[in-house]
Amino acid sequence: MWPFAKPQSYLGVDIGSNGIKLVELQKRGKYTYLYTYGFSDANLLSSNDAGFLDIDNTAGLLQKICAKAKISSRQCLASLPASDVYSALLTVPILKEEDRKAFILRQIEKLIPIPLNDAAVDFKTVRKAKGIVEDKFKTASEEVFFTAAPKKLIASYTEIFKKAGLNLLSLDTESLSLISSLIGKDLSPILLIDMGAAQTDFMMVENGVPVIFHSLKFGGGSFTKVLAKTLGLSLTEAEQSKRDLRSEAVFPAIFNEPLAPIVEAIRYMLELYAKQKDGEVARPEKIILTGGSSLLPHLDTKISEIFSIKAYLGDPWARVVYSENLKPILDSIGPRFATALGLVLKKIEA
Repeated sequence: MWPFAKPQSYLGVDIGSNGIKLVELQKRGKYTYLYTYGFSDANLLSSNDAGFLDIDNTAGLLQKICAKAKISSRQCLASLPASDVYSALLTVPILKEEDRKAFILRQIEKLIPIPLNDAAVDFKTVRKAKGIVEDKFKTASEEVFFTAAPKKLIASYTEIFKKAGLNLLSLDTESLSLISSLIGKDLSPILLIDMGAAQTDFMMVENGVPVIFHSLKFGGGSFTKVLAKTLGLSLTEAEQSKRDLRSEAVFPAIFNEPLAPIVEAIRYMLELYAKQKDGEVARPEKIILTGGSSLLPHLDTKISEIFSIKAYLGDPWARVVYSENLKPILDSIGPRFATALGLVLKKIEA
């Protein structure tokens, strides 16, 4: 008898201040299958430790979601909020190996707002040898992408998963998880826009690496407020009306005013990217929208018209096999699950 290979199965868990999204994927042969998913909206911030999660409440909610979703694996990958992680692309000279790490850490220390000793730092080379390598390594350079997160934040996440009875394999950033689920192996320049209720994050990605970041304290909640004020509705009623507008044939004119800050931020990102290219004509090949607020009706078409760049709603389920009767619900929640899916896809496809 030859036993069948046990499928690889992992949980991707996206924990934010306003709730938890969880997905379990299984690798069977060449394909990745959806096993289960779950989510819950809740305020998880601690009342005693500003900016940090309430460990007990978060662990308890995570346990409940796991039980309701009937997970089969306890092996987890989780994301750290983009707002709490510092990352950037550094251009550094090519140095001898014994000097390289210390030099890079000194550069990182200048850029992050917390002491280096209080941060967990990771970095990797994304592009080597720009320029001519001389005997003394003076003119050649390399590009290094780094991430740094407060050790206190990592400790709190570790404790949450321990209390929830789950085995935390790794922590990643939201930005890298989104690249994994929405961009994959596409190396072309892409502008990725993650629209939340209160914040919108913009990320220019080139060769699969984020090269420019920008955040705007403005999100889908602003569209809801405009709708509530204009139509005389409560915020709850306006949120439902916003969903009902998805049947409209064009981008609703009522949203043109609150869209303006998003448009200006995109223009800013395009200008920054062009400047980074030293005068070259450089534009992203496409704009990918994600996040719960990216579901505004015909938002992708509106952005395409303004910037003459193809824009579309990202599909994080594109590389996942699932039952066809789940498609309507998965399409509707997909933008909210892009981070959780990216965590597992990155692990399974490594």
